[in-house]
Amino acid sequence: MSVGEIVLIAVVLTVAALLAVWFIGLYFGIKGLVKPKKRTVDYLVEYEIEEKGLDRAVTGIPFEQLFRTSRFGYELAARFYVCEGSSKTVVCLHGHNSCFASQLKYLTLFLSLGYNVFIPDHRRSGLSGGDTVTFGAYEKYDVLDWISELRERRTEDDIALFGESMGAATAIMVAAEIPDAVFLIDYCGYANFEGLLTRYTDSEGIRKAVMPSIRLVSEHCFGFDVKECDALEAITRVGCPILIMHSKADKTVNYKNALMLKEAAPQAELHTFPDSIHARSITKYPDEYANTVKEFVLKAEAAYAKRGKDV
Repeated sequence: MSVGEIVLIAVVLTVAALLAVWFIGLYFGIKGLVKPKKRTVDYLVEYEIEEKGLDRAVTGIPFEQLFRTSRFGYELAARFYVCEGSSKTVVCLHGHNSCFASQLKYLTLFLSLGYNVFIPDHRRSGLSGGDTVTFGAYEKYDVLDWISELRERRTEDDIALFGESMGAATAIMVAAEIPDAVFLIDYCGYANFEGLLTRYTDSEGIRKAVMPSIRLVSEHCFGFDVKECDALEAITRVGCPILIMHSKADKTVNYKNALMLKEAAPQAELHTFPDSIHARSITKYPDEYANTVKEFVLKAEAAYAKRGKDV
């Protein structure tokens, strides 16, 4: 065997070893995201109270517990909070590895605006089943099916959408499929899976270079395509008024995601908080947060009423 052949074999083996390390590391990294240790409802309620200032009294507001079977075969759970006499419902969507508990801090705000509040537990969250978190790929279909059921149960209700973090990205994807939504509020949501990588690198070239590997592992090892988590594409198809809310200090979902979404949907309103961490703006700036939502909802409702007259 010549020296050249030995060198070639060494190079091939080195490259193979590096690729093996890369894909093994990627597998376990993605597994940690899509199969996190499921946190209990009790833990998450206490977390919201202790870390995000949730008023414990809110947990005592009566609700209807609902269940249905997902089109993918697992059980789904949701809570429905009634605003007496209301014929409009806002669907509130929680973030990664959370449950309905994270949406309770918005409950009194939306009830005060005259909305029933519907809060589903996403797959692998709260009381819902499902093997993996898919960052909106499957969650969007579960939410669309919930909305179809809501419309059968409450035929007069208008539907609006609010989401936090992963729930925000999912809400965008859902709103793209609902032409008659009253409004969409995206709070600290990501643009797409590549947008999530802005947490780790500012280089668009690096992000694009690693996406094929991420897509390969997610699809073949965990059963979903990360291209199905594309809120950036979906927001271009949303017809209702949009409010994007994000903090410049967000390290979990980089603020660049808000700018990407705003660029894709120039008609959207963008409200920026200066220094609150991920999903904490309502805690740090409660009055500003509530007033921003209220002003937007009133404008969106006026636009919705005008749309109805023009049809």
